Amino acid sequence: MREEKYDAADRLLDRVADQIRSTEPDAAVTEAAAQRVWQKLSRRGIALVGDDGSLPEQAKATVHSLDAARERRRPRYLPWAIAAVLLVGLGVAQLVLRGFPAGPAAVVQTVDGQLFHVGEEAHLPIQAGTEVDGRQTVRTGREGGAVLRLADGSLVEMRARSEVFVDESRSGTTIHLERGSVIVEAADQRDKHLYVATDDCLVSVTGTIFSVDHGTKGSRVAVIEGEVHVDHSGQESVLTPGDQVATRPSLDLQPLAKSLAWSRGVDEYLELLEEYDALQRDIAAMPHPGLRYASQLLELMPPETVVYAAAPNLGETLGAAHDLLLERLDESPALRQWADENGAFHDEIERAFNAFAELGGYLGSELAVGVLAHDDEAKGFVALADTMDAAGLRDFVVRQLQQHEADAEVVFVDDPLAILPLDGDALYLWSTDDLTVASNDPAELRGVAERLAGAANPFVATAFYDSISALYGEGAEVLVAVDAHTLVGLDAHGDSEQELAMLGVDDVRHVLFEQKRTATTTVHSASVTFDEARSGLAAWLAEPAPMGALDFVSPDAQLVVSAVFQDPVKMLDDILQASGGLPGPLQDFEREYGVSLRDDVAATLGGELTLALDGPLLPSPSWKAIIEVYDPARLQYAFEQALAEVNEHLVAEGEEPLEIVAEEIGGRTVYTLDARLTEVHYTFVEGYLLMAPNNALIDQAIRYRDSGYSLTQSPRFLAQMPADGRNNFSALAYQDLAGVMQTITERIANGDLTDEQRQQLEALSEQSEPTLAYVYGEDDRIVFSAATEGDFLSNALLRVFGLKDPAGFETVLQGLFS
Repeated sequence: MREEKYDAADRLLDRVADQIRSTEPDAAVTEAAAQRVWQKLSRRGIALVGDDGSLPEQAKATVHSLDAARERRRPRYLPWAIAAVLLVGLGVAQLVLRGFPAGPAAVVQTVDGQLFHVGEEAHLPIQAGTEVDGRQTVRTGREGGAVLRLADGSLVEMRARSEVFVDESRSGTTIHLERGSVIVEAADQRDKHLYVATDDCLVSVTGTIFSVDHGTKGSRVAVIEGEVHVDHSGQESVLTPGDQVATRPSLDLQPLAKSLAWSRGVDEYLELLEEYDALQRDIAAMPHPGLRYASQLLELMPPETVVYAAAPNLGETLGAAHDLLLERLDESPALRQWADENGAFHDEIERAFNAFAELGGYLGSELAVGVLAHDDEAKGFVALADTMDAAGLRDFVVRQLQQHEADAEVVFVDDPLAILPLDGDALYLWSTDDLTVASNDPAELRGVAERLAGAANPFVATAFYDSISALYGEGAEVLVAVDAHTLVGLDAHGDSEQELAMLGVDDVRHVLFEQKRTATTTVHSASVTFDEARSGLAAWLAEPAPMGALDFVSPDAQLVVSAVFQDPVKMLDDILQASGGLPGPLQDFEREYGVSLRDDVAATLGGELTLALDGPLLPSPSWKAIIEVYDPARLQYAFEQALAEVNEHLVAEGEEPLEIVAEEIGGRTVYTLDARLTEVHYTFVEGYLLMAPNNALIDQAIRYRDSGYSLTQSPRFLAQMPADGRNNFSALAYQDLAGVMQTITERIANGDLTDEQRQQLEALSEQSEPTLAYVYGEDDRIVFSAATEGDFLSNALLRVFGLKDPAGFETVLQGLFS
């Protein structure tokens, strides 16, 4: 009989929920509102459910008074209001029928200052060890704080002047933060969730550390470790360590270190960040295999190879990395606890590392894989490796198959020259004392054996082979080469050929990727080669040339993107060709105002562009835009005519027109455009258009150029220059975290951090290194390169061990203090 009651109530609740969803209210806000209604009615002593499960007279009177008030106001949301009341009443009734979780919702672990039970008439002081029942509100005093231990083991640290109550259900535990700040160390929830609800967001976790700050202006959620889901304003944000989100645009994000300064655990959190950094540096400094300048494996690849990938044997390196990580985690309780809580050291991971290390001992210095094209389709593969111990390798494969009860069939081949039947999806493996070959086609093993015996290999006479061989000649570590011309030819047909031609990639020949470690950095490169000179969009990037715009950028710039382009007129023509010509409104504009986009805009530009974040980030970013200009007067005329067109539309819509104000400053004309959202100031300086959000930045940029000490003279910038013999770039992107860290230090200079904590942040600032990515545009190729501190192996190891990816640490810090 009780089950029938449950089913009827569930069906009614479903209908009520459908009514609510039809008006699309925010789910998190509805849930929080329902809980507040329950809490406030309970405080007033109003029972929502009688002994017989019906609605008592006092509760009916309350509901009737709400109905009367709604009738007087004749609201637009009557169906929603009725549904909400029913949902609260029926929801409470179900809880009564099904029973509440046994025991207290929380226990007061520590109190520093004052902690109260919030009552209708008075606040009752409570001490450490006091049990807190579900839905019983507690509030900290004006000083100090408190820590609650929830029934599931989670810890909730409350800041002064904070108020919470805890609600338990079958799906998990909800901490309702009425006001103030909490830091939650969530215990492993297994099949449940831990929630923190405010009146404008709902935070969901299964086990992590995070903070929630709820005040008059809104809520702010920040993550220290783990992953957090935040529902707010009808959207979901997924946060990882260092990430923050605010529920209102007016609520700025602040440095996480400052947000945590009130916590008794702030030192542990900062220590955890320092340990991340130290671990990343240790892994980056770990010995790696050296560069390879030739490859026997490349010589043996089949003629049908369209993708070639090669990497060093990392078995020994993986074993060393495993030992290093275990050592560091044993030395650092903070890291060890974090890793253990995130399941980083399951037996599966231990076995995987041991297996990879053992496998590496049976193979030589390099492993190579080729993807093959047959019958106008890319399919099949062949994998090659030098062999150190053929018998040991075979025994290893057999043991792994037995241990994992793998479904895949492995056929061991003793004589690849014999005729072998093709057996479904089997993997064929042939291993000698010198070479190991694996493929999904036994014919490929036969081909390798024939080439190894001296048969001619047409592959070595191809341009694709030459491109790969050139990479080895310069020293190779990890490389991937793609015969794009063949692959595109397999699939290109019809209209796609025209689209590819317009993009300028119809004659792409090869795409080459490589990673190479140096003494101090890891260089990542990608090259795109063409059959002929670049065309279409691929030809927009100019060949390497001087970038005079960089002279306006300071040595302390946080982010700089700069490029030199080919003829802007040709670029405009390409755009118009791709879009089918000049749109009608622009044609009307040209006729009415006598302005030609081609002659009065594109033709006035020189092709050099630089964008920079260069100065304080607060209260608004200090950005700069520097554009090379051949004819400033003509371009300014085009600006004014375009503004006249815009103002016509604004006036027609009843809006105030925009205005460009010109004034003489220091013997130079500076223009100001009020763009409603922000002001844009600009001037013309010796062949460049210089734009910024205020005149001070413009004046500062000119002084940097006049002094001769700009970004191009910065030791930190110059230290990133690649030793490749080139004097210029076609494009570059430069980032220096030190400038951001300086801003952070200034922001928290008057904060609540101790001298030791401030010194820790300053040390992190000193350890942060700038990064540089750059592009070379050549006649028949484009080369992309970037130098970083980490590499793919280091980052992969950190991920595998549950330590995320501080490629590290820069990403964490940027989110941490943004």
